[in-house]
Amino acid sequence: MTANAYGLRLLSQPRVRIAVLVLVAVLVIAFRAVQFAALTKQIQWGYDFSAYWTAGGRLIQGDSLYTAAQLAGPYAPQQQFLYLYPPPLAALAAPLAALFPTEYRAAAWVWSGLGATILIACVLALHRSERLGERYPILAGRGRWLLVAGAVAFPPVIGELVLGNVHLVLLGLLTLAWLGIRRGTPLGERVAGLVVGVAAVIKVFPALLLVWFLLTRRYRASAGVIVGALAVGVVTLPFTGIDPWLQYPTVLANLAAPADTTDTLAPTVWLAGPLGFTIARIVVTVVGLALIAWSARSLDLVRSFAVAVTVSVLIAPALYHHYLALLVLPLILALGAGVQIRWLALAYFLMWGGQQNALGEWSWVVNRLFPTSGAIVLLAALVTPSPRSQRDRDYLAGAAQTVG
Repeated sequence: MTANAYGLRLLSQPRVRIAVLVLVAVLVIAFRAVQFAALTKQIQWGYDFSAYWTAGGRLIQGDSLYTAAQLAGPYAPQQQFLYLYPPPLAALAAPLAALFPTEYRAAAWVWSGLGATILIACVLALHRSERLGERYPILAGRGRWLLVAGAVAFPPVIGELVLGNVHLVLLGLLTLAWLGIRRGTPLGERVAGLVVGVAAVIKVFPALLLVWFLLTRRYRASAGVIVGALAVGVVTLPFTGIDPWLQYPTVLANLAAPADTTDTLAPTVWLAGPLGFTIARIVVTVVGLALIAWSARSLDLVRSFAVAVTVSVLIAPALYHHYLALLVLPLILALGAGVQIRWLALAYFLMWGGQQNALGEWSWVVNRLFPTSGAIVLLAALVTPSPRSQRDRDYLAGAAQTVG
């Protein structure tokens, strides 16, 4: 009886479903636009970008990139203007520091615009490479913009655009790496390795993909990681000098657990209470490496690469909500690989998270537990074997030719 109700009968029609989905997408994007505009007037605007801007300014002025406290002993990675990264990123940020020498908030608009452009380009490129329009008719043609809307509506993406961290830049580099691997050519492998090397110099954790390259016997890509990292270091060395490179191992070793865990999602931080930070860091790293090794041996190319990217994010000891913007890549790859949509939807919405002060002392459930669980659900969905029909295998093989 209920199924025969007029409204429910309408929802069974594909065109009505598309219209409803488009309406929801428009409303959510409108809300995100208002939210973004409001946050640009708050302290959050350019909060993380301020560190790159400051480091770029220090390079111009000939000052040290790292503070005395970072070099003296353990420090919490939770201060504005605190630069935590290898020296080349400071050299890349120096032009913005030169253009906007007195106001990082103005420079943050350029950085945020770059991030938004990279995000949209990545989603569209992945839509094409994974042939999502063929697998899911609702995403065909102009339907690809629904995928873009889903990415833009993803709260970690909005957080990344507001705070101005580097994860959308990393998303662009790792997407290029995947497209290179997807081509299945020697040149594609070399390009993949080179861009992963660049990503590893910007922020250390993408270097974990070197392990995946080795385990999948992509030795050209493995060599490319080393070449890419060295090339960026050599090109930027005249700007950075050698001293920051000598100091950075100490800066990295002195990185301590976050002093305030209100917004931290890292499995290392969750386990630090019972195990201690150092032991937790080792345990998470070992488990992550084991998952990458198992997936490289047991899963198809798409899923195993998505696992490697997801693990690389989760092993970072300093992991915050907006870092999950990088998981746009494995989410889309999982969609193309035929991972069940209900699990992807669960992971996607769990990662919305956010501040819920009305919950009082239980706000951590929404702020920390849900997003962490969402990332783990995505990882679990990727590593869970599922039967694949011959049609699916043909689809995956054909997708490789699309980017060729």
